[in-house]
This record gives sequence, C-alpha cells and structure tokens, in this order.
Amino acid sequence: MIMLSLIALVIQLIFGWLLADFLSGVLHWAEDRFGPGREHWPVLGRLIFTPNLLHHSDPTLFLSAGFVERNWTTWAVAVPLAALLFWLFGSHPWIWAALVGGAFANEIHAWAHRKTLAPSWARWLQGRGVIQSPAHHAVHHVPEYRRSYCIVTDWLNPVLDRIGFWTRIESQLPQRWFR
Repeated sequence: MIMLSLIALVIQLIFGWLLADFLSGVLHWAEDRFGPGREHWPVLGRLIFTPNLLHHSDPTLFLSAGFVERNWTTWAVAVPLAALLFWLFGSHPWIWAALVGGAFANEIHAWAHRKTLAPSWARWLQGRGVIQSPAHHAVHHVPEYRRSYCIVTDWLNPVLDRIGFWTRIESQLPQRWFR
C-alpha cells in the first residue's frame, strides 16, 4: 500500500511538472507569435512583448536583471492560476508541482541560457532533462522561433514539435492574429 501511495505521489508530481512545462510553452508561444508588432500595447506590450523581442535579438540580455525582475511576470501568472486550481480541486501534489514549475520557469530559462548561473543541483537536473538544458533550449533560438516553446523541461518539446502541435493550433486560429 505504501508503494502504491508513493507511485501515485510521483505520478502527480510529474503531471504537475509537465503541466507547468506545457503552460510555459503556451505562454511563450503566445509571446513569440502574437507579440511582434504589438509592442505599443499599454501593458502586455511594455511588460511582455517588448522584453521578449529584445530577448530574441539578444538572448542573454535578460540575464543582467536580478532574480525578482527576471521572474515576477511568471509569478504574476503562476500564483493566480495555482490559486484557482487550489480553489477548484483543493491541495494536491500536482498543483504544488505545477506552481513551483510555473513560478520558476523563467529562472530555469535563464539557467538554460547561462549554465554557470545554475546551482550544481540544477545542473544535475539539466543533465537529466528534468529542467531544461542549454542544448535543448538552443533549438528554440533559430531565426524563426517556431518550435520548442516549453521552457521547464526537455521532455515535452520533442513530442509537441514532432506532432506539429504549434502549427496545428495556429492553423485553427484567424491568421490576422499573427504578424
């Protein structure tokens, strides 16, 4: 019985971690695909789209920011979303794992850009794909920025890219949304 409980816990933690990875991908995809040309928008343009475009022109620029400045926008999304999940489902390990993964998604992203920023335990996790490795994230930074949007693990991007997930989603949306 204890072994089944442990297995159930591990499954929940993995599910939550993958949920954070997937949601990081959805947000990253939205930034990359909807942001260009919308930098003038009052809130999203200034706080999300412009920094994202700057990141694509200079991928290491955001690394000069401090921890809070680098991560507050992910907290602004992860915390209310987790609060909603807690309200709907109660406290479960998968929600806690998703909250941690979501709250630290951009820090994991920073570590993928400069491995030396990562503590030794994070580099160990990068080596196993539990958090995104520099080699894996480099796939996203090709001129078109059209794949590998998830920034928490090395696990989902190969699957989503292989099935053409992002292009299929885009094909179902009005093309005027994309610039």
